[in-house]
Amino acid sequence: MTISDRVQAVRERLAAAGERCGRSPADVVLIAATKTRSPEEVSAVLESGVTELGENYVQELVTKRAAIDRLGQFSVSWHVIGHLQRNKVKYVVPGMALIHSVDNLPLAQEIEKRAAQADLRQPVLLEVNIAGEDSKTGIEPAQVAELAEAVMALGHVDLQGLMCMPPYSDSPEDSRPHFRALAALAERLVRGGLPREAMRHLSMGMSGDYEVAVEEGATLVRLGTVLFGPRT
Repeated sequence: MTISDRVQAVRERLAAAGERCGRSPADVVLIAATKTRSPEEVSAVLESGVTELGENYVQELVTKRAAIDRLGQFSVSWHVIGHLQRNKVKYVVPGMALIHSVDNLPLAQEIEKRAAQADLRQPVLLEVNIAGEDSKTGIEPAQVAELAEAVMALGHVDLQGLMCMPPYSDSPEDSRPHFRALAALAERLVRGGLPREAMRHLSMGMSGDYEVAVEEGATLVRLGTVLFGPRT
């Protein structure tokens, strides 16, 4: 099965998941998670029409972005989808469509600093440790409102929603309560006075559970293996 075939199959499954809950395919953005993937694989997914790329590691992102730029044939929107350290912000701002993994105020302030220097507003999401796992980064749900308010006060950071990564499971249904909890958290923040535009995105759902994520309100899904095939 080619990458093009996989992309087509994923788009059909996304559309079917959306139809089950009354959502349009346009409601969900497909982000190709390119961690460890070769330039040839990334080019193939771009040729298949997926132009939103997400990277976990800054060094990989910088290298791949330069390689794709040299090709000069694709218009790509890059996303930081992994943990971002403050000292790496200078490598990704400016240049990112969205940073999914803000989980503390010092990181947001560093993004503010770099975005101000570039005279732009950098879109970000707050990463929530939705299941309270010690092994995962992200802010605790009870602390999200305070961080959201602080980020909203920054002039060059544009808060656009929340991101989560539920505990790994072989069953997609095991992710559903966590996706539902993230959507409910976003709604509570809006009811508490946060502008709805600040909670317009929910980045949730990976290769094993993205259909469930769409059913629970995901607007961004981060897919790797289901697009590229198993890693070699």
